[in-house]
Amino acid sequence: MMKKLLMTVLAATMLTACDNSPVFHGLTQQEKENYAQSIMGEYPGRYSIVYTDAQTSQLNRENIDSVTFSVSSLATHTVIFNGFPLRVLSRVVEDPELSQALSTLPDMGLTGNYEFKQESENGKVGWYFDMNPVALSLTYGGQQHNIVLHFRNLYTSINLAKGQIEGGTAFKQGRQLSLGLTDIYEGDRLLQSFNDYWQEGSPELLAVFRFGL
Repeated sequence: MMKKLLMTVLAATMLTACDNSPVFHGLTQQEKENYAQSIMGEYPGRYSIVYTDAQTSQLNRENIDSVTFSVSSLATHTVIFNGFPLRVLSRVVEDPELSQALSTLPDMGLTGNYEFKQESENGKVGWYFDMNPVALSLTYGGQQHNIVLHFRNLYTSINLAKGQIEGGTAFKQGRQLSLGLTDIYEGDRLLQSFNDYWQEGSPELLAVFRFGL
């Protein structure tokens, strides 16, 4: 089931990411600044979060409406998945004490950094982001723990048409971004890894942000 889910998520995102024109040229700094100015803003949408429960190995889905995705200027080149429900991570964590601590967390923003890769001859601009680690200070088991969560972008880039960027509709309704939880660390010690998306029944968590209401 998780294998089918991942294939569906990747197929949907690759439809927006693929480009049939292999010839590219670099973007000037001014072009990057212009494109960034055109796409910066806060976009409404919703989360669809699918995970396999660590205790039951059952596949579950949770939908979160009325959330937003933010894009900053090129100076900070930041993206934010606002209002992300970190409490859902408690369902995929094997350590019961850590799971309980995660279940009490409020919604928060997951941040990343974006860049414009290159432009193709047909005017498509490659836009990509990497996620930043999420650092948490949690108290459980009678001790304070410095927990770090790692997420990753599940596909390479989005190819944005130049006309869309100039018209302010780069992230139009129906487009989507996908994240996967990859690892949980305490300091330098790996607590749990979530990299095997092809292993049926293993705890995994995939999140899709869909633009539009």
